[in-house]
Amino acid sequence: MTLSRMISAASGVIEAPDLWTKRLPAKFADICPRMVETDEGVVWTAASRVAKTPAWLGVLGDAHGRTRKMTLEAAAWLATADGRRWLQDRDQVAGEVLYSTGPVWDLINSSDQPDFIVECYGAYNDWLAELCAQDPERFIGVAKVPTTGAHDATVELSRAVEELGLKAVVLDAWPGGPDCPPAMQECEGFWEAAAALGTPISLYRPLNGGREPGLEIAAGAHPEFYNDMTSIIYANIPDRHPDIRFVSVAPNVGWAPSTYETLSETYMRTAALRKISLGDPDLHPSDYLRRFFWYVTQDDRTALLNRAYMGEAHLMWGSFALMDHHSVWPNTRQLFERLTAGMPEDFRVQLAGETCARVYGVGNASRFTPDEVKTYENYALL
Repeated sequence: MTLSRMISAASGVIEAPDLWTKRLPAKFADICPRMVETDEGVVWTAASRVAKTPAWLGVLGDAHGRTRKMTLEAAAWLATADGRRWLQDRDQVAGEVLYSTGPVWDLINSSDQPDFIVECYGAYNDWLAELCAQDPERFIGVAKVPTTGAHDATVELSRAVEELGLKAVVLDAWPGGPDCPPAMQECEGFWEAAAALGTPISLYRPLNGGREPGLEIAAGAHPEFYNDMTSIIYANIPDRHPDIRFVSVAPNVGWAPSTYETLSETYMRTAALRKISLGDPDLHPSDYLRRFFWYVTQDDRTALLNRAYMGEAHLMWGSFALMDHHSVWPNTRQLFERLTAGMPEDFRVQLAGETCARVYGVGNASRFTPDEVKTYENYALL
């Protein structure tokens, strides 16, 4: 049966070419991000540097492989509500969780000017909120928080959620900055605010301040931010803030069951030697990495076959439209139907959009109860 409603839990936004030139103070005119037209299409520039080619230059192509050059005018239209609806309609999705993960952010953060960085993040969130307000059930906005320190990150988190109405935040670095481990006291206010606001925190890249990696789909390979996920639980952040929620934004999660079981077995075998312990002695690392994390998945039937272990309520489908060259846009439905063939219809409905709506509070969707969050299976070894 073909589903009537799908929400992509991870899609890439196309930013307006004049997003920053319209919103940043004049004192940043020389380093302000600008979209410029080239022979190949368009590209972002900032701080006297040029970013890599955007992954979405080919969206104007057709089913016969014919492409049209991306122009500034076309990019400007695609960044509007009408342009986004056109992209969604081509992909036959009813809504998207929108991320900005392009290389322009590497240019912004490499400027080493904290006030400029903070202004860029704030301007982006203002623009995104204006876009999402035009169709809040189709455009689910994920705010970005600056990498300039815990105070700036916490202030922007609160502003984005409480004043702008955005649904979640994504980290480009640890809240205290790339060199500030998550357990540091200065980060505590950020974790506390996110938990109190019920704001999911997305991870899509390593939080050590390095350049943004490409999205990879490889059998058994965990995402590059996996070590950051384990750092979060060993910093006892979920123990101190049991309402906190994280989202893994990677195209696959089939790697998790064996990785998590190995992690838990090692944790138990080294009980007499380890220097850091989880807060709940009855839980293993694998429990924390399921109870407090949700997972976006795409071209990964292995993850879906292990849904009982991961917890059906913790899996969300994402097209990764325009985020990387691995995107299946505009063929999301075809891939979804192929990968979920033979699976129970209630799970397919959950995966296709129901879980996403509940995680982000879309429309009248109810949030998950504590019992639902804890519903998953463990392997016999543990």
